[in-house]
Amino acid sequence: MTGLAQHEATFTIARPGAAIGRQEPLPLAIRRMSVDLLTRSIADLRLDGGTNFDDGIHAARKKMKRLRGLIRLVRDRVGYRTYREENVVLRDTARTIAPMRDTWVLVETVRNLRLAYADLLDPSLFSTTEAWLQRRYRNQKTHTRGTTVGNAIITLATARRRFASFPIEGPVADNFDSIADGVERVYRRGLRGFRRSTESGSVEDLHEWRKRVKYLKYQMDALTPLQPVLIGSQAVELDDLGERLGHDHDLAVLVRTVVDNPDACPDDRERWLLMALAYERRSRLQSDAFRSGAALYGEKPKAFVARLGAYWDAARH
Repeated sequence: MTGLAQHEATFTIARPGAAIGRQEPLPLAIRRMSVDLLTRSIADLRLDGGTNFDDGIHAARKKMKRLRGLIRLVRDRVGYRTYREENVVLRDTARTIAPMRDTWVLVETVRNLRLAYADLLDPSLFSTTEAWLQRRYRNQKTHTRGTTVGNAIITLATARRRFASFPIEGPVADNFDSIADGVERVYRRGLRGFRRSTESGSVEDLHEWRKRVKYLKYQMDALTPLQPVLIGSQAVELDDLGERLGHDHDLAVLVRTVVDNPDACPDDRERWLLMALAYERRSRLQSDAFRSGAALYGEKPKAFVARLGAYWDAARH
């Protein structure tokens, strides 16, 4: 085995996670992490290891989102066309299996809303809404099984072959400059999303901000070995922020669902109570999210990237 092949095999076996090794060549890391995420996404959808269908769908979607964050690191080096083609494939594949998970999230959302105000509410409140949401979820689950998942597996397997041929000696050099622009773009867009969300408070702006937060979180995960404490803690805080924004969006979708589907909550007084509690809960979540956002996006984009670059240089030399 040649030196490069032996080096590659070592990292392929020893580093199955979505993080760049401190001394791992960057192009090799990108290829290794991409193939690993696609392999595990396929395994999730095939229900390998006894995974149940719901968890498999959820896990596969998360890995596809993580990979979309990863390829944003090297977007400027691989070229916009290549980046866009792969991003669209991953985005559209995740969308085909998303409705089942999305319908189940609303079941969990109405349950959690009831639990959050358990000391004030009758335990049977919103039971009609929960039952309606469960029926819709079961119908969507039946639709998702079989052909939809099978097609997703085929698409991901084809993508894995493409990523497996990612060149070790190509447009992505083994230096921080190869990812600096990608990190800065994601951070800058997250900062813009934070500012826009605090100004408008709209469901759409908050949802878009959450996407940017998650992409930055996945990039910080990949870079955590450079400075485990500082970058790692930032990744955790971004994850917490993303969860708050996610719960906020779920509540907004729940409200929209019961408004658009009167059968979901036929009692007018119960519907108005659900909406009022959801809005009150969203207000708390947004307040917490804005405080976290102010701290996480307190640096200017170039200063943020320069700090990461210093971590890179310290870890690599």
